[in-house]
Amino acid sequence: MLLAMVRPAQTGDARRSSATPARYRELVNALEPPPDRPMPLHELERAVPGEATMIRQMARIAAEAVVTNYCEMKVSDCSTPAMRDQHAKTHGCVSAEFIVRHDLPPEFTTDLFRPGARYTATLRFSNGRGTAGSDRKIDARGLSIKLHEVGTDTILRMLAPDKASAGEHDFALSSFPIFFCKNVIDYTLLMNAVSAPHATWREKLGRGLRWLEFVIRCPRQFYLFLRIAVEGLLTVRNPLTATYHSMSPFLFGEHKVVRYLVGPRDGQDEGARWRTFVPWTKPENFLRDALVRDLDPHQPGADVVLDFSIRVRHAATPDDVEDASRWWTRPQDEVVRLGSIAIPRQSLLAQNQLYDCEHMVFNPWNCLPEHRPLGSVNRMRLAVYLASRQVRRKLNMVA
Repeated sequence: MLLAMVRPAQTGDARRSSATPARYRELVNALEPPPDRPMPLHELERAVPGEATMIRQMARIAAEAVVTNYCEMKVSDCSTPAMRDQHAKTHGCVSAEFIVRHDLPPEFTTDLFRPGARYTATLRFSNGRGTAGSDRKIDARGLSIKLHEVGTDTILRMLAPDKASAGEHDFALSSFPIFFCKNVIDYTLLMNAVSAPHATWREKLGRGLRWLEFVIRCPRQFYLFLRIAVEGLLTVRNPLTATYHSMSPFLFGEHKVVRYLVGPRDGQDEGARWRTFVPWTKPENFLRDALVRDLDPHQPGADVVLDFSIRVRHAATPDDVEDASRWWTRPQDEVVRLGSIAIPRQSLLAQNQLYDCEHMVFNPWNCLPEHRPLGSVNRMRLAVYLASRQVRRKLNMVA
């Protein structure tokens, strides 16, 4: 992103391409209004001044990012589909089974997490960028989980019935414990800088000033923004051995405030530590290669097992809920394992699997009410995910 501020505007083939943002602007202008934020807010939530306006602005930026990235990729590959505005590159989607602990304590039992409950699941491993580039670039890593046959309507299905399939429950996680922005205000400042036009020197100067404003007003957030991307490159060499976090807070039951945590049962792969990992010696798609290798059905071996846990915030406050960049390090904070995810050996690269994976939709609001997302960052994600989904599916002509 920093290089893009001084990189020359595209010329030649890019300008001659029929896939231009202007051609698809009508898709962005025709965005369906997002559903209202779920009201009333939770007792620990606090609305941000001007929040609704900023959320609409971020939804439009997400939709425009889908169009812009689609047009840029069409220059080199006319068959490329429109991708997500974030976490565009997929390493693979795998089938799995989600198994809740038989001995789950009663205080952590909900309609979803019932002792011994089992759900079929689909896991999508990804990079964080909005374009499908090399795994050797600094970037966060992501994991999305979709549970099937849950049996209870989710918040998203109640708000927008045509935007979610029945019986699903989603989790969206990343490879860093906290989000890089505190709230929707910080995120708006950042995205205004990221999405600013930069075709001319005047526009580049304006974009640079927006970045400067963000760095001055939010130095900690800028540091986290860079740290998340760098650590994603230097500490993750295999999607199956990484640890993933929901980053933002969620309700659990009636009163608990938690963050989700998913990682390998045997602990973090020590070989993935940055001191022993030289990423630029790896192939461009080394994360997909690792996933395919470790799940090869023609090789002997047991299922890969990931633990699914929650980090429970002790005596949660509104600041814990509304500040998604806050570390949770109180001695009384508790990590509780809720269950496990068993991933059997399987093939990943069949064309129908790749197609289904590319067009699968995840949304953190596609969840049961007792596990609702909390905070302004999550309230923003409801509109942003839906806007990205709408434009992407229309560009790809997916019903």
